[in-house]
Amino acid sequence: MLLNKNRVHTSNVVAVGKIIPNLKEIIQVGITFLLTVLAWVFFRANNISHAFSYLKGIFTKSLFTIPEIHPTNIIILVILFIGVEWLQRNKQHALEINKQKIPLLVRIGIYYTILLLIFFFGGQEQQFIYFQF
Repeated sequence: MLLNKNRVHTSNVVAVGKIIPNLKEIIQVGITFLLTVLAWVFFRANNISHAFSYLKGIFTKSLFTIPEIHPTNIIILVILFIGVEWLQRNKQHALEINKQKIPLLVRIGIYYTILLLIFFFGGQEQQFIYFQF
C-alpha cells in the first residue's frame, strides 16, 4: 500500500520512527526470515526427501557452532547493504535517494560504486533456480 508514489504505507514498515525495532518486531522479522529460508530449501531440492534430508543436516549439533568464514570483506559488504536497506525501509527501495538533498554527481557516484562492488564481488554464473521446473 502506498501513500504516494515515493513512500510506503507506515503500517508495512518495521520500527516506524525508531532506529532499532523492539523485541516483538525483532521476533516477527526473525520468524518471517526463518520461514522464508526454510521454504527456499523446498524450491531448490530435487525432491521432497532430498529437502528433508537437507533440513535434517541443518538442524544438527553443527547449527550451534560458529562457522569459519574467510572472506571478511564479503561479510562487511553484506552488513553495509543490510544497513542501507534498514535506513531506507520507509521507501520503496533502498536506492530511492532524495534528489533535493543529495547532488546529482554524488547520486551517480553511489550508483557506480554499487555497480563496481557487484562486478568485484560477483560470483560464478549459476543456472536460474526456476529453470529446473
